[in-house]
Amino acid sequence: MRRTITFFALIIFVTSCSAPSEKSNPNNSNLDSIVQPTPTCSNEELQGGSAWIAGQLAAFGESEPDKAYSYASAEFKNANDLESFAAVIMSQYTMLLDIKDYKILSCEKNGELFLFELRLSDNQSIEYKMEYILSLRNNKWGVDGASVTLNAP
Repeated sequence: MRRTITFFALIIFVTSCSAPSEKSNPNNSNLDSIVQPTPTCSNEELQGGSAWIAGQLAAFGESEPDKAYSYASAEFKNANDLESFAAVIMSQYTMLLDIKDYKILSCEKNGELFLFELRLSDNQSIEYKMEYILSLRNNKWGVDGASVTLNAP
């Protein structure tokens, strides 16, 4: 489980560090549009995690690698430096730098960990499925990992 979380964390942070040629600011997901909130997450947890995700996605769109990296959990930062994070984003997760819009679909809670499922599209209208793993420790959110896959038709 720890290995999976670290892998997802690496994916998220690597994805957030690059400079696109055009500035892209994704449309913020409105909590009213959440398709299927999961009862395991309280409204407060859903709102807090959603706001954390929105902040990191906006930082990706602003080409601010250090700002996107700041959303990582302490555990993720201990295992991955900013340069590694940026390199992964630039090489494998460039779609995060060009987000047109996104929608939070669900939230699942397991102890201190939260799995948020999203659907996002880039400015070329390509749709993706994204999973964020967040932690809430000492009342502070942090991204522990993420994965992005092409949305199947």
